[in-house]
Amino acid sequence: MPIRLSLAGAESKCPGLIRDGRFFLPENGAPTSHILKFQISGFSRVPAFQTLLTKLAQSLGLPATDIELHTLDGLPAENPDDSFVVIERYDRYKDEADQVQRLHQEDFCQALGYGHGRKYQAEGGPGFPDCLRLIRDVSDEPALDAPVLIEWQIFNFLAGNSDGHAKNLSLLYSAGNSLRLAPFYDLVCTRAIRHVDAHLALSIGGQHNPGNISKQHWSDFARENEIGQRYLFGLVKQQAEQMLDTIAKVLTDFTDEHGAYAALQRVRTVVESQCKRTLKDLVSA
Repeated sequence: MPIRLSLAGAESKCPGLIRDGRFFLPENGAPTSHILKFQISGFSRVPAFQTLLTKLAQSLGLPATDIELHTLDGLPAENPDDSFVVIERYDRYKDEADQVQRLHQEDFCQALGYGHGRKYQAEGGPGFPDCLRLIRDVSDEPALDAPVLIEWQIFNFLAGNSDGHAKNLSLLYSAGNSLRLAPFYDLVCTRAIRHVDAHLALSIGGQHNPGNISKQHWSDFARENEIGQRYLFGLVKQQAEQMLDTIAKVLTDFTDEHGAYAALQRVRTVVESQCKRTLKDLVSA
């Protein structure tokens, strides 16, 4: 049976403070500025997959956490066991004294009253309509945040991230106590990783299998989320076209910076296949 990437095993991570290029471990509850995330046991190259997909999201204009891929000194870039990512925390800011301070955040499962064991819709967790309704109800800028959330779901479908569940969405309180949708995180092309469940964490028009999602499912998605159908089709079409135009450059830039990761060609295959199939379906009668 395929498993979910986030359920594949304990993910090693380490919070810390980075200052002047040096990494410090926190003491006595001191706030951290970054998170280091390492390999998931049995699933190599996940840090590289996450870095590439996050860069792809950023290239499309989606708000996503800043991320950098690193390898241990002196080891080949494609050594799958020795790469890790450094992720800048979005729930931090620096005060006038240049000290790191915390911002309050709340993931969507918490905000909607679901326990951490119910993050997948198919297992009794929230669906996308619940998430969108939350943003419309509580965001201080719903007219800005709601469309971005819709684009996140489209991105997950097109870019192969089937692990986009409600705990990977958060509300963020600014230093001025304004409540907004937080930047996106944990973007991984899970459908390019063998033995990982390909079904979407949040359905589109009641369908979780991305290979079966059709124009009719997008129509149903528009209706259940109270979105104009023509508007939604335009968003899907625009993002699919942009992704096709962008994925090769994002992969080239990644290779120029980090060296060749042959496994990442699977990401490009997933993205291009899904985008082309979707565009063909949207223009069909």
